[in-house]
Amino acid sequence: MAHLYPLPTNLKFAFAFNVCSFTVWFCCLCRFLILLPLVGRRFLPGGIADFFHAVSVLPLMDFLIVKTTISFKFSATDIWPLLNGIRMAWVCFGVIFPHPTIAKHTAYSFLILSWCTTYIIHYTYYAFRIKTRSSPYLLFWLNYNHYWVTFPMAIVSEMVLVFLSLGFVNENSWLELAMKITILVYIPIGYFEWEYINKVRIERFYDLKKKMRSSGSTGVPTQVSEAPTTQISRTSSPHTEEVELRNLPNATRN
Repeated sequence: MAHLYPLPTNLKFAFAFNVCSFTVWFCCLCRFLILLPLVGRRFLPGGIADFFHAVSVLPLMDFLIVKTTISFKFSATDIWPLLNGIRMAWVCFGVIFPHPTIAKHTAYSFLILSWCTTYIIHYTYYAFRIKTRSSPYLLFWLNYNHYWVTFPMAIVSEMVLVFLSLGFVNENSWLELAMKITILVYIPIGYFEWEYINKVRIERFYDLKKKMRSSGSTGVPTQVSEAPTTQISRTSSPHTEEVELRNLPNATRN
């Protein structure tokens, strides 16, 4: 049975941000699932684009909030969540917003589906971990396995949308060159990020199995607990682990 732990002010704020972020991402997904069968993909952007693009800046806001309220140190692993937040904002406001016609493509629908699914799981998982220092095993499993589907779906969708935007920029311009370079860069960066998140997944499941062996438990756990001195991650990227609860100021105080 999970227990609700008292939180210091900074973690209360982080918990509230997680809950609010989950809510808006969930609303975005529901709106998408309702509108798509009603109006079709060609008319979908008119009913969801503004809302979806506004929600897409939350991961970047999340990173900035974490670095100003929870973890004040900047490390090499912070590059991934920072670039992730910048990339999402750029795709929406630098690629799709100036060229709304490309949002009628099927890739835009897959982009919405992949991002919404990713961040609904992400914010639910970390809301549980902050408030209860544990999470249901199903949620733990989803958090470290959904990327098998959502990650390639998002990357391919983004590459398609960037490619389609080339038809709306001037030929032989610096912007066209930048777009082409971006498409090429997606491949190696996507590969390294895939390797990184897979490494994190293996480590987390190894830690869980090690903890189960030490406690003598067998079978599939219903709850994945986190002791006060273990990692409680809070970053803007669903694929990074960095902030430890023991390093948070006043983390165990009322």
